[in-house]
Amino acid sequence: MKKSAVLLLAIGILFGLSFGCATQEQVKGQLSPLADKVDKLDGKVSSIESKLADVAKKSEAPAADFEQLKKDAAEAKAAVAKAEAAAAKAEAAATRAEAAAEKAEAAASKSKKAFELQQKK
Repeated sequence: MKKSAVLLLAIGILFGLSFGCATQEQVKGQLSPLADKVDKLDGKVSSIESKLADVAKKSEAPAADFEQLKKDAAEAKAAVAKAEAAAAKAEAAATRAEAAAEKAEAAASKSKKAFELQQKK
C-alpha cells in the first residue's frame, strides 16, 4: 500500500509538472496587449476629460453673458420707460404751447382791431 501511495504521489507530481508553470515571459506576453489597451483607454479618458473641461468652460461663459444680457435688457426697459414719460411730458407741453399760441393770436387779433378802431376815430 505504501508503494502504491508513493507511486500515486509520483504520478500526481509528474502529471502536475507536465502542464508546467507559466514563465515570466509568457505572462509578459499575455499582459503586454492588455497593458497597451489600458494605456490607450487611459489616453482616451484623458482626452475626454480635457474636452469635457473645455465644454464646461464654454458653457459657463454664455451663462455669464446671458446674465449680463438680462441686466442690459432690464436697463434698456427702464430707459424706454423714462423716454416714454419724457415724450408724454413733451407732448403735454407742446399742447399747452399750442393753446398759448392760439390765445396770443386771439389777443393780437383783438389788439389789432382795437388799434384800427382807434385810428379811425
